[in-house]
Amino acid sequence: MSVISVNGKFSKKAKNHVSKFFSGFGYFLKEVFILFRQNFKEVLIFLLITSVFTASLTTFLKGRLIEFMMMVSGETYIAPENIQRVLLNPLSILAMAAFVIVVTLMSLFQIAGLQHAFSMGSVGRNTNITSMIYAGLHVCRKAIHPKNWIIIIFILVLFPLTKLLPLSGSTFKLILPGFVDQTIDYTKGLGALYNAIYFILIVFLTVYIFSVNSFVIQKKSFIQSCRQSRRLVKGHFVETILTMILLTILMNFTINSVSSIIVVNYKELMSWIRGNTSIVDKSEAVGTYTYMLRQILKSYLSPAVNNAALTVLFYKYFDGEAKFNTIAKSTFRATKPSKEFLITSMVLLSVLATVSCFFVYQKYSFLAEDVERPLVCAHRGDNVNAPENTMEAFELAASENLQWIELDVHQTSDGVIVCNHDSTIKRVTGYNLAIHEHTFAEVRACKVGNWMPGDYEHVVIPTLEEALTFAKENGLNVQVELKGHRSDVNFEENVLKVINDTGMHDNVMVISQNAARMKRIKELDPTITKGYCMVVALGNLEDLEYSDNITIEETYVTPELVHRMHEQGKKVFCWTVDRDDTVQYLISCGVDVIGTDNPILISKAVDKADYSGGFMRVFHIVMHAIANMDT
Repeated sequence: MSVISVNGKFSKKAKNHVSKFFSGFGYFLKEVFILFRQNFKEVLIFLLITSVFTASLTTFLKGRLIEFMMMVSGETYIAPENIQRVLLNPLSILAMAAFVIVVTLMSLFQIAGLQHAFSMGSVGRNTNITSMIYAGLHVCRKAIHPKNWIIIIFILVLFPLTKLLPLSGSTFKLILPGFVDQTIDYTKGLGALYNAIYFILIVFLTVYIFSVNSFVIQKKSFIQSCRQSRRLVKGHFVETILTMILLTILMNFTINSVSSIIVVNYKELMSWIRGNTSIVDKSEAVGTYTYMLRQILKSYLSPAVNNAALTVLFYKYFDGEAKFNTIAKSTFRATKPSKEFLITSMVLLSVLATVSCFFVYQKYSFLAEDVERPLVCAHRGDNVNAPENTMEAFELAASENLQWIELDVHQTSDGVIVCNHDSTIKRVTGYNLAIHEHTFAEVRACKVGNWMPGDYEHVVIPTLEEALTFAKENGLNVQVELKGHRSDVNFEENVLKVINDTGMHDNVMVISQNAARMKRIKELDPTITKGYCMVVALGNLEDLEYSDNITIEETYVTPELVHRMHEQGKKVFCWTVDRDDTVQYLISCGVDVIGTDNPILISKAVDKADYSGGFMRVFHIVMHAIANMDT
């Protein structure tokens, strides 16, 4: 038989498999739609109730957890300098473990209620909210048994980390901070390792994807449920993983498209419905509202569709007659709530809502005030369009009418302070030279911009003196971040000397993630502006005696924190904001300076933002909180 004939048969067979899969996928989507429609009203109401309840309770518990951890460790704030001491306290470890268990149970409660409804629908029966609640409570009681604790890894780690078929809007999103993503992108080894781990997790999740179904619907331990999932997936691995991936892509595409269409055409939609315009049009922050709507839909719609999809696949791998036998009899319970139960619930909810409104009004009355426009800081200069920490990047920032630039400094072996982020120049030049081990002449001889498109072959690593002289001539304020090496001699003294010699004392804020360096700067010059740079920032940060301002990762910015800092006369700098969809929230919080790698993008978002207080300010904060309540 010729090679052409063999290849032709193989190609025909492959086409048949592909055609069969997509035909089956179309039928699968139809089954998901039918199942979703079966108890549509009950599912949406249950999702709304449980999401609001779990998000509120989780927020409350997070606050109490942080307060408890600070109390038992004797701290008033949590920052890089003391985070290890706080986290490793035995009582803190116990409190965190308890918090993890509670969060897992809340997420599992929602998943169990949804899968109960869809299992009922799969056998043609209806359900109600009370039955879904009972199903959730029953499964949570099962999960408390120590032999089932491994489910915590699935609920809080595996599903969120893979971002594949999230089953609960209450499950935390594991989102890496911007600086971590940036480090992974910059380091080839880390990027490859991250992708390899992610692939392994996807494969593992596919094998054990039905363990949650089995645990919820059947009278099995979680270990037994994992074994059953492995048996069900056997022979269906490729079909299962392709179905999950395609469903995820389709869901994301649909939600993203619908969100964009609704936001962009909101004026026409509202005019058609009510004849008026909306807050979206007034703020013109289309990107922000598209992001918010997208996140809300993903939090509330995706879990319902994903649980329905898993239910369809779960029963697809059983024959029709066995379907009834796979479901525990307790699943068929359909208890109706009594009038007394409904009345009591309404009264309790009304009292809770009244007390909550009074508490919120007292605590957040400052939100009635208008906010001021924040300044934009070019992080390492405009490093999107020029090599980072170079004169070219600083010149671009100046041409974009920015008021702030940020740069990092190290000291060469002969005592010259130069601008570079890493302790070596390998990432930006290709030469693996440690700055503290080489002279300025050796460091300067290595060109920086060869790897970047554009006319940057001549670019070199600048000195701090050159950067500050340029900043003074162009009216720029500068954040000077102290990096350095532990073996450097008189590092802080030399940095301060350059600042004073260039006449930039009053236009520089010295920052560092190293608390010891900040304390040393205060000893040497109490009058220079200092800002502790924090990856983690919680608690009473106004107690930082060696920091005049704070500069924090954007994740930790809250309106309460900014308000407290302003009451102490301190400013809040946040970093590194490279997406315009979070700018409105940061502005509503009242931050003073936004640090970014992409100053043009963020400056445009700042121009479009809403600076009014009262309802509009509260609206922006609440919408951001709803969109990220499970982060």
